[in-house]
Amino acid sequence: MVVEQNCRRSKLKGFTLVELLVVIAIIGILVGLLLPAVQAAREAARRMSCSNNMKQIALSFHNYESTHKKVPRLASDMKWARNVPGAAASNWHGYSAHTMILPYIEQTAVFNQFTFTESHHNFTLLAPATIPALANARRKLSAFICPSDLQYPATSNLQAGTGWEQGDIGWNNYGCSEGSNSGYNGGAGAAVNFAAGDQNGFFKRNIDTTFGDIVDGLSNTIMLAEFNKGDNTASIFSPRGGDFPNGVNFPSTWTHQYPTQAALEAYGQSCLTAGTASHRSTAGFRWVAPGFYNTAINTVATPNWRFPACMPCAGCGQGDSGGVFPARSRHTGGAMHAMGDGSVQFISDNTSLQTYQGLGSAKGGDVASLEQ
Repeated sequence: MVVEQNCRRSKLKGFTLVELLVVIAIIGILVGLLLPAVQAAREAARRMSCSNNMKQIALSFHNYESTHKKVPRLASDMKWARNVPGAAASNWHGYSAHTMILPYIEQTAVFNQFTFTESHHNFTLLAPATIPALANARRKLSAFICPSDLQYPATSNLQAGTGWEQGDIGWNNYGCSEGSNSGYNGGAGAAVNFAAGDQNGFFKRNIDTTFGDIVDGLSNTIMLAEFNKGDNTASIFSPRGGDFPNGVNFPSTWTHQYPTQAALEAYGQSCLTAGTASHRSTAGFRWVAPGFYNTAINTVATPNWRFPACMPCAGCGQGDSGGVFPARSRHTGGAMHAMGDGSVQFISDNTSLQTYQGLGSAKGGDVASLEQ
């Protein structure tokens, strides 16, 4: 009897192999079901953080305009503190609009280190600053970074003795809208330039703008949009990332303002072909720099354009050229945009070209609105 009871007890211990396999299979199915939900929840949180960043930047521009009665230029003069205009007010030597709003995003200490009497890319210490302009600008500011984007693939390189950062780490995902035009400097001539009157966006490169100049209405005009950082390597071409081919001339049918769908398709195909041979991969590498895909975008092509961003300038090392530099994001289906009234909107990839170009223009008279 005792032996029989012990046998029964031993039979009650543990599971059979079949039962274990069934349990493991059920656990695997549950993990498979839960993992996408967890990933979706994480992306939702990152997307919310991105939206909050854009809201903060947009409100900072509002506070700047309230104080100075104008919005900052896309490229402020090297002598901005003295309010002296010059050629540097519109080219790649100047300071970005992002730099000008630093005091309004609780970065006054960083802003005060700039003297604005030198190029933003100067790495020589000039009194009364205690850190070179470029080293000062290589600080990571979380307000300028979308957490959904990939990290810019670069490592820190501190100068011995001073601790100044010598490398560009990639600290910006948000671009001021230059509008529905593909120009860079206002002025007649080369393909990278255009007539000053063609500057139709919320921000102008070398012209002061007030909210009163946004005649299409603040709520109907794009102020900011996100873009993806580059992969920082010329050996890999990422057309949908932050890489952009260079040295690709506009087609003969191109117009700087509101290029047509056909012209965009022709240019995009040429850019896609050229990109494997020559492209720039430095998008987003400096928040102090005023060029496209550093701190600016344009709205000539819809968000997440199926072709790479692209420019005609062959010798430009950054996006300091005319070209097509659309909004891009790692979010599914579109990209975050801040409108002129400070609201943040997620604009779909499927938005029509006419509507999107209308939203990018501040003075087109079209008064475009978001499609629901």
